[in-house]
Amino acid sequence: MGKYLSRDLKILSAAFFFIFIGSSFQQFLIPYLQETTQWSVMKCSAILMVVYSTFLFWRLFVNYTIKLLGDYLSIFLGSLTYSGFVLVLYLTKQYPIIILVALVWGWGAAALWITSSTQVLDASKSSRYGMASGIFYGATHLGFAFGVFVFGIIGEKWGLDRSVLTAFFAILIGNIVILSVPKKKVEREFDVKIAFSMMLDPKIKIVSFYLFASSLSFGLMLGAFTGVAKDHGLAYLASAAVFAPLARAILSLAGGIVSDKLGRGRTLFISFAISFIGLLLAGLWSNMVTLAFSALSLGIQGGLVPVATMAMIGDSVSSERRHLGFSATFVWRDLGVVVSLFLGQYLSSIMGGFKGTFLVFSVIFMICAILSIPLIKREKTRIIM
Repeated sequence: MGKYLSRDLKILSAAFFFIFIGSSFQQFLIPYLQETTQWSVMKCSAILMVVYSTFLFWRLFVNYTIKLLGDYLSIFLGSLTYSGFVLVLYLTKQYPIIILVALVWGWGAAALWITSSTQVLDASKSSRYGMASGIFYGATHLGFAFGVFVFGIIGEKWGLDRSVLTAFFAILIGNIVILSVPKKKVEREFDVKIAFSMMLDPKIKIVSFYLFASSLSFGLMLGAFTGVAKDHGLAYLASAAVFAPLARAILSLAGGIVSDKLGRGRTLFISFAISFIGLLLAGLWSNMVTLAFSALSLGIQGGLVPVATMAMIGDSVSSERRHLGFSATFVWRDLGVVVSLFLGQYLSSIMGGFKGTFLVFSVIFMICAILSIPLIKREKTRIIM
């Protein structure tokens, strides 16, 4: 299979692997800040909300900075914001400074993801969009899974301060690898009005809805799921939570190929149906087995949905406007993370724990599974603006 992989895909996948080893510390951010400061859970959660809110804004407007900087600098500078945030987190606990760096990280994440995703598809054959997307996301999620597992062990034995420092050096390796990304001059359109116009397309509306719904699972893992640590400790949290990124990694690789064969709509239906079952079981009977399965089910969804939707953008949008297609759709994924971070913590507080939150979100995913059926009929429709 290696001979079919572009140099762009290999380098970006390797870089994202290391960057998201470090970025996986997000899973422990709330417990870490509660341990090292006197801040409330909501105040700690607000930092991640700022990151993903800013990410949401720049999903649309980062096209202007990409036009100014070009793909290469956008990718590299975007990757630096990941290591910058973790380093500042290690060096200081001044809330205004952390919020400021979180704002910068939001821009960097948007610049990194949109340029990288576009470059991966541009360097791949149309018949292999699913496979290329799967490898790219698979490397990312495998790094995240490895980081969650390692940082949980390090945090339990030597404290989360050591985990933060380890995360910084992992991202730094990714920053260095990403310098090898080929410099390419690609003709693209940068009018953000096109992205807003795309949002009105029926197919884009459907894709956006499922990205929003799917991202709720990631927000749950970063927010409400961390309540496991309060009851059982960091190692217990890591042991259960690691199944989410691990499943995302495996299903991203397999899901890309499956979505090429089975179809994007059917792939989305399967992912939401499984996550509904996983959250329902964990909400009704909370133990290591059901929590691990719920994390696994959320990981399956997180692995299949972005891959299927990324490939769908490749199917539907021309190369010069593909980055605008990502802006029009992936902005909803970031909104989903913000909503679930806030809603998950709010529901957990009024329901006395994460179990009730899981039951509420299981119903949401059941509805998503049912509503995904219409997408099967229009998944190959071209979007022309």
